[in-house]
Amino acid sequence: MKNWYCVPGIPGILANKALAPQSRIRYKRNMGVCRVPVKVRNWQNRYLPADQRGEEVQCEALVDSGAAEFALPVEILERLRLEHLGDVRVYTADGGEHDYRVFGIAEVEVQGRVCQVRVIELPHGAEPLLGAVPLEEMDWHISPVEKRLVPNPRSPEKPLLPLV
Repeated sequence: MKNWYCVPGIPGILANKALAPQSRIRYKRNMGVCRVPVKVRNWQNRYLPADQRGEEVQCEALVDSGAAEFALPVEILERLRLEHLGDVRVYTADGGEHDYRVFGIAEVEVQGRVCQVRVIELPHGAEPLLGAVPLEEMDWHISPVEKRLVPNPRSPEKPLLPLV
């Protein structure tokens, strides 16, 4: 199975091109805290015949606790071969509301910690976005001063999740 690397670049677009022009909705330069390397796999690969499996994708994602979900541009989703699960209505940094497609389930790995989450589709060329839900699932804390992710001090070796 090949790895596919996305190239970090100019921050991506938050809304679907069909709903909002590229020039109108973009990440603000001060959004997010840092960027981290991420490995993403199609969780269903383990159950699929070899010719139907998606690739493992390695890319850099913008860490933003102000965003709720994990989001990837369409070209990465195509490589993962995730199933379309439905649609979701979201609001973006500019206050606009937009409809997005949701795919899943992805297995996301950040610095050795893994979670399974749904993925929101971003337009071609957008920057991958790592939001609060996967950060919480992997029990990462954001250090804004150091501009990096740090493990929960109560459980630095592995995630410690609240059950109730």
